[in-house]
Formats: sequence, C-alpha cells, structure tokens
Amino acid sequence: MIYRFIIVVLMFIPLFVSCDADFSPYAEFQDKYSLTCLLRSDTTFQSAVLSHNYLPGQSDPNSYTSDPSIVGADIRVWYNDSVYVLSDSSEARTDTSRYTEPFRFYFNDEFNISTQEEIEIEVLLPNGRRLFASSVTPKDIIFSDESDVIVPPVNSDFVNFVWVANEPGAYYLPKFEIKYLQLVNGTTELKTIEVPLKYIDQKGNLEPVYPEASNRTRVVYSMESITQTLEKISDGDPNKQDYTIFQSPLFNLLGFDAELSRYASSTSRSLNDLTVTLNTADYTNIQGGFGIFGSYIKKNYSPIKFQQNFIESFGYNFVFNGD
Repeated sequence: MIYRFIIVVLMFIPLFVSCDADFSPYAEFQDKYSLTCLLRSDTTFQSAVLSHNYLPGQSDPNSYTSDPSIVGADIRVWYNDSVYVLSDSSEARTDTSRYTEPFRFYFNDEFNISTQEEIEIEVLLPNGRRLFASSVTPKDIIFSDESDVIVPPVNSDFVNFVWVANEPGAYYLPKFEIKYLQLVNGTTELKTIEVPLKYIDQKGNLEPVYPEASNRTRVVYSMESITQTLEKISDGDPNKQDYTIFQSPLFNLLGFDAELSRYASSTSRSLNDLTVTLNTADYTNIQGGFGIFGSYIKKNYSPIKFQQNFIESFGYNFVFNGD
C-alpha cells in the first residue's frame, strides 16, 4: 500500500545510468548518487528515494536488473525548527519485470509542510559521502474571482479555474475530478474520475488529454469533455439510477516551490502526478549528487458546484452533501 502511494501519488524514479549521451565505455567509471524528496502539505507521510548509478555489462541499460537503491543511509530533514529522521523501509514491488527486490525508500510520517517555510535535507551515505539541499516551501495559492462556480456555467461552453501567480516562474499542476457513488452488487462504492482537458479520437477510441505541470495560472475545461466524462462513468450500463453524483466536484491545484518549478521547466518530459524522472542533464539542487529536493502545496477550490438538472439529465441521482 505504501509502495503504491509513493509510486502513483508522489514519485517514481527510473534511475539515471552511466550510459548517458556523454558516456564512454573507455572512461573510468565514477559513482554518482541521486536523491529525490518532495515534501507535501496534504499528508504527514513524507518520503525520499536514494540511489546510485550503475555500469551495465551490456549496451542496453535495461539489462541491469540489480536494484541500485541505497540502503542504510542517514537522512534528516530540517523544518520549522525541528529535525525529522527518515527511516529506511521497503515494500514488495507490484511490477517485477525488471527489479525483483523490494522497492526501497525512506519515510517519516510525523509532519507536513505549510507555506513559506525554509526546508533542508542532509544525507550521510554509508560510504561517508554527504548530500545536501535546501529550499523554501511555496506561497499560498489564491484563486481568482474569475473562476467559475457552477457547471454548466451561464452562457458559456467552458469551465475556467483561475489563480494568482504566487511567485514568478512558479509551476502548477491542476486536477479536476468528479466524485460519485456506484451501487455494485448491493454495495455502495465511493469513486472518482478525472476530467481531461479534452478527448482525442484515436482510431475510434477516445483518448483523454490531461493537464501538465506548467507556469500558466488558468486551466479551461470544455463542457464537451465534462459531458463525455460523465457519460463514461456508466458507459455500457443501462442502470443509470445506480449512480449518484455529488454536487461538489473536486478541483485541486498543486503549487510547486522554486526548486521543483525549475526542475519542471528544465525537463522536456511531461510532469504529471509528480512522476519525476532523473538523469544528469536535468536541473538539480542536490549538492554532492543529482536529483531534486523540493516541496509543493495542495489547494482545493471549494465553490465549484454541479447544477442538479444537468446531472439528472444523464439519468443519475444527485446528492447535495458533496463537500
């Protein structure tokens, strides 16, 4: 369960290897170390992943199947005049196609971050080397009055969420979800489904396109996409009354600190659900190694509501207590 939490919600690191673009098979191999730790405001579970590079015996780096994670390190985080020690832990992998050993990570479940606080991390490796990094947690997120409050909005085919830039260059990651109940074999199950920006027709299949982390301060969802997502909830099921939609959908916005924003702007890869992929060409703020130490805050926009007649037009039930 913890493994899935880290992988899906926080980060997963396909580790950088020595066969990057600048790798020479005749050069002397040098140990490099990577650290990734993203502190969060929405949970007290904070985690870090620590690893070293490796020299594969073959030209294909995927042929290397020994887990490069580093165990036995001393990791400490300084926050709000306190020091927090991260414990070494592991979880069985759900995907063993490459690595069969347990997934190794470090964690502390005793604190969460707030806005505009200094944070530091120091790692003492088993071989005596040290890694260090610091940052400042993001400023608070303030939503603009330009944001819509009802779905569908009046005289518009688009739903807008707008916020104020808390500092120049800051990156944000929006997520819009519909919360609903489904009656399954006599049992009511609580579920959510994410609303994409749009759907693209790929050979007859509708493929969702979700927001990516960016420095934009507005995200716009089309009513067409919202309608298609609502239809998808009960796709193929004629029993529409088995579904109950909450009045309040969930719009959550992640605000990155300066260090994580710089990382996001330096990589050409998409950064969704904070999936962090490291290599030596990316921005790093880790002294003595590579990787990223940063933080992000999560803010919910609570005014947004569905109109009852809109939800009931799909044949669904509607419940007001969706906050």
